[in-house]
Amino acid sequence: MSIQVNLFIIGAMKSGTTSLHEYLNEHPQIAMSTEKEPGYFVEELSLDKDNSWYQSLFENTTNELYFGESSTHYAKYPTYDGVAERIKNYNPEARLIYIMRDPFERMKSHYWHEVRAAHSGGEIHDIKTAIKLRSDYLDFSNYALQLEQYYKHFPKEQIHVITFEELVKQPNKVTKEIYEWLQISAETDHSLEGQAFNSQPEQLQGAAGLGILNKIQYSKTWEKISPFIPKTFKDTANKKAYKKIDKDKQNSQFKQLATELTPLFTNQTLKLKELTGRSFPEWPNYN
Repeated sequence: MSIQVNLFIIGAMKSGTTSLHEYLNEHPQIAMSTEKEPGYFVEELSLDKDNSWYQSLFENTTNELYFGESSTHYAKYPTYDGVAERIKNYNPEARLIYIMRDPFERMKSHYWHEVRAAHSGGEIHDIKTAIKLRSDYLDFSNYALQLEQYYKHFPKEQIHVITFEELVKQPNKVTKEIYEWLQISAETDHSLEGQAFNSQPEQLQGAAGLGILNKIQYSKTWEKISPFIPKTFKDTANKKAYKKIDKDKQNSQFKQLATELTPLFTNQTLKLKELTGRSFPEWPNYN
């Protein structure tokens, strides 16, 4: 059966999209994709993907009313541009959900996510240096900027905005409002309620030095030569490639940065209120 995706969770990264994906998938009238983060409408991520591949993410669906997917890459402007227009061209009647989190907490979680990506070299800088070198840490927390890309192509009634804090506190209430917005039965008894998805581990491990050994270890060249490398050498290299992360050491820097960024996030939240027509009392630091 050929289907057309008509429900998209577009972000934001590190804001509960995985949990929301699983909650919605429990509804009998919604079929969420078997793979989260397909990124099909991001050109840079879908060069080797076609419609048959996209269709395969819904092979086990039947007669659901909504077919959905969740890709936080869809709200990573300007890193990825033109996504909203591609989704509009694919299905102008699509419904979109944007879930947001306290912008500083989202940025902080984003940073730790990058630190944990040690296999690709990871984030090797402290947080204050990192945000100076990479604009995406702040860009992805600029929710008004991200939503503006979609309001250019979709009417506001097709875009539903919620917050991570709301979802954590009252998942049944939040999902019921989504179902009412979708005009489907208000299924709210979630068997997965209270279960954490994609949560951060207690112990963090990052790339040591410049992350060069990590990049080599996960390269195609290494795949070819690895069978010929003695195990003792590989074990030694693996130990040198990683280091334990002491999160406590960065706490004072995070606190200082939170104060410095408050005016920025306050201004952005004000613009977000004007754009969406709703308030965000769950973010008291920016009201």
